[in-house]
Amino acid sequence: MKRILSLLLVLLVALAVSAASVAEMSPENETPPPEIEKIIEDHQTIFRLTIYYIYLDGTTAAPTYRAVLNAGTPYNVPSPRISGYTPTMSVVSGIMPARNVEYTVIYIPRSPDGTPIDFLTIEDYETPLGFGACYMHEGICIE
Repeated sequence: MKRILSLLLVLLVALAVSAASVAEMSPENETPPPEIEKIIEDHQTIFRLTIYYIYLDGTTAAPTYRAVLNAGTPYNVPSPRISGYTPTMSVVSGIMPARNVEYTVIYIPRSPDGTPIDFLTIEDYETPLGFGACYMHEGICIE
């Protein structure tokens, strides 16, 4: 029993010493050095741009494009050319928002004369802006 009490006492003293040393190392009124503030600031404004290139069946058409950009940075990424296919977006461009962004470019097979195969036709039902033939991306809302 004495052995257990002495072990508990040693444990309590060790905890008190470590708590005191932590309090000394990081007082609440101390500000981080400028280098640390810069890292924190950059971390809050850096986001990922990811572009996937796939065929209609979902298999990979080209290696995934990945970039790390600051919010507000413009980007302009041409889609890789693949013989016999047309990409849904020949260039992925925009201005980096304050969030991660992902695009998926789908490669559509071309007919022997080089024109894209018309696998889907969307009729224009006289919508105000004429959205008859448009490509929609995840996260975009058109009302």
